[in-house]
Amino acid sequence: MGERGSISVLGAGMLAVVGVAMVLLGQLGADAVRRARAAAIADVAAMAAAAEPSAGAGIAAANGATLTSVTRDGFQAEVVVRRDGATAVARAEFLPPKWWQCQSFPISDPVHFESCPLTPVG
Repeated sequence: MGERGSISVLGAGMLAVVGVAMVLLGQLGADAVRRARAAAIADVAAMAAAAEPSAGAGIAAANGATLTSVTRDGFQAEVVVRRDGATAVARAEFLPPKWWQCQSFPISDPVHFESCPLTPVG
């Protein structure tokens, strides 16, 4: 009769272990979300910085992040972004368009347009 109630203590212990495991998994999930958000912002900031050097900081700030560093080499950019304790690095390359020019204009009917042949300028 000395073992009466031992299942309750064992159940409470298992419940505590499961609770701690759930909290730890929640923290891991939150960290993954923070890293993913920082990576997404870094990607966009790198694309902006590759096209226009000063644009990366504005994009990062608009998304609640801090642009830690920008390295440019021609049309290539590498940025380091920090948001909510997560740091992300991204690289992007801007490929300038081939500067095509449309040689025809839409006809007067606003619904139907003639095709616009692509011919290089110069």
